[in-house]
Amino acid sequence: MNGLDNIALEQESFAFLNIQGRDRWATFTPVFGALTVVGATSYSGRYRMVGRKCELQVQFSAATSIASTAGTDFLTLPFAASGFAGFGVMSNDTTNIAVGLCHLDVATSRLYLPSQVASGNVFNLYATFEV
Repeated sequence: MNGLDNIALEQESFAFLNIQGRDRWATFTPVFGALTVVGATSYSGRYRMVGRKCELQVQFSAATSIASTAGTDFLTLPFAASGFAGFGVMSNDTTNIAVGLCHLDVATSRLYLPSQVASGNVFNLYATFEV
């Protein structure tokens, strides 16, 4: 007998999903809007749901360069966001430097990137939001 035998778990809870092995990361194809890209691109993304919270990670790069403008360039979230706000951050994986905070717009389900000058480096995004 273990400590969970007589405890009712909600089927949407992290504990229930973890026991079932369904709390793993799933992949998605990132879709960007207005991102300035020169050369062949590489985009990969993954997400996981923890209750009503979605966490996502995206890695992207271009053969020549990528540049972003704050308030204009965005990542479309893989799920509609709800609530009042979310959180996002962008970092440069090549130089190990934080680029800046992202704005998560719940009304449009978009993650707006911070400004980044044209660079051929690899970039990472992390965001969390309510679904």
